[in-house]
Amino acid sequence: MKEDNKLGEKIRQAIKEAGLTQQKLADKIGTTNPVVNVWVTGKRNPTTASLKKIADATGKPYSFFMEEDLEFSRSMRAVPLTDKNTISLPILADVPAGLPEFSDADVETFWDIPRWVFPGADFVVKCNGDSLEPKLHLGDYCVIRKTTEPIQGRAMVVKTEHGVCMKVINKLSDGHIQLCSTNPKYKPFIPDELVIVGLIIGSWSRQDKENWLGAI
Repeated sequence: MKEDNKLGEKIRQAIKEAGLTQQKLADKIGTTNPVVNVWVTGKRNPTTASLKKIADATGKPYSFFMEEDLEFSRSMRAVPLTDKNTISLPILADVPAGLPEFSDADVETFWDIPRWVFPGADFVVKCNGDSLEPKLHLGDYCVIRKTTEPIQGRAMVVKTEHGVCMKVINKLSDGHIQLCSTNPKYKPFIPDELVIVGLIIGSWSRQDKENWLGAI
């Protein structure tokens, strides 16, 4: 949570004074309660478009939210984020065994990011093991682009007879696919069953969601 959460406090105040709950606000502006909660708690700021919807839904002028948050206001003027240039990615609390399909119950929250940060991103999962250390650590967030094609030398989300995991793809000369780890304590193996779920196109640290990293 941000130490200085003036915008979140403003949103909370507007919700209360409008006689709404977070869920009712979410319904009015076309989002979900978890998304409103991360705005209120200061874990992330709404886009300009979302903030305008909040203003309309609560009957507050747009300036009500911005007048005491000049730093945020400046950042929004520098790089305006709108519904057209952002994408709302579902963040999964874990890698569910049902991938590549998952239900609303698997979604922990959503994250609105600029489309140009991770082009082609479809969803985000938390790393649930240490097989890709030191590149990825337990609890890190991994941005996934759906694909069914194995890509040589790239870290991918795969489903084997043992479940869902993240491994580096190694295409062998005999046509088999070997799954490898960057952590030396795990040995490569050739699965009996293999479904490619997606490509890890980026990540950010569990300590700092703004510390975006490139392809793994």
